[in-house]
Amino acid sequence: MGPVTTNPFLVAIINMVVVFCVLIVLGLLMHVLEMVDPTKKKQPKSAAAVKAAPAAAPVAAPAVKDNTEEIVAVIAAAVAAAGGSENVACIRIANKAAAWTINAHAEAIQACKPF
Repeated sequence: MGPVTTNPFLVAIINMVVVFCVLIVLGLLMHVLEMVDPTKKKQPKSAAAVKAAPAAAPVAAPAVKDNTEEIVAVIAAAVAAAGGSENVACIRIANKAAAWTINAHAEAIQACKPF
């Protein structure tokens, strides 16, 4: 067996070259497979074929029912079951609040609680 190097920088460079060569080969293989993919859907040959398809009718969005009373009842039942009803001052449902707003409310509540 020939001389073995113990220089860590040379070993690192050799390993990096091997890794990036393998990644390049895998990337090229992926592009070749993408070009010859038999499961890819065929594109229409002409624009007339696309125009011939009828336009889909717009679908009306389903009506949103207001179920705030049910939500409040479920929250009240959960608080009562947990036995912490004396610590709850009010229940407020935040509709369509952004995540940062909810996080700010949680941090404000945590800041007011004694440790």
